[in-house]
Parts: sequence; C-alpha cells; structure tokens
Amino acid sequence: MSEKQNILDELWLIIEEKSVGDDEGSYTKTMLNKDINHVARKMGEEAIETIVAAIGQTKKDTVNESADLIYHWLLLMKKLDIKPEEIYQELKNRMSL
Repeated sequence: MSEKQNILDELWLIIEEKSVGDDEGSYTKTMLNKDINHVARKMGEEAIETIVAAIGQTKKDTVNESADLIYHWLLLMKKLDIKPEEIYQELKNRMSL
C-alpha cells in the first residue's frame, strides 16, 4: 500500500487513540462524546462545504474542505462502530461486479 493510501489508516488510528485518551480538550474526543445526530450533522455540513468549494471556490479550498469531510466521515464511522476495512471490502466487492 502506498503512503498516500495509508494516510486514511493512519488517521483512523489517531481517531481510535484519541477516542480512548484522557485529553478531554481533544476535538476528536469532544465530537465522539456527542450524540450520533450531532456527528452526522457535522459530516453533512462538511459535505455541503465541499460542494460549495467545488462549485465556486478554488482548488485549494476544495482540497481543504475535502480533507475536513474525510476526517468527519471517519469520525462518523467510529461513532457507528464501522471500521474502514468494512468499507474497503464493500468497495472491493463492488469493483468485482
């Protein structure tokens, strides 16, 4: 796996570590302590910001908003107890159709 592909797994590990860590000031920990509706809404907000950037802002803005979206998507998956590997497997299954 290339370094670029591995970044999602590295980010997931950081999210997992912070979810059980003692740092109550951590944004990750704070978000994971919220209810599922809050976390899902935040991901939706980031999705909208990504769309807005793609339609009318710069490439850099779109890249930044996309990074926020991916991070918040991973937070939502953590909150739902869905591991990235489950999604990777579903994507592999779809590729073989």
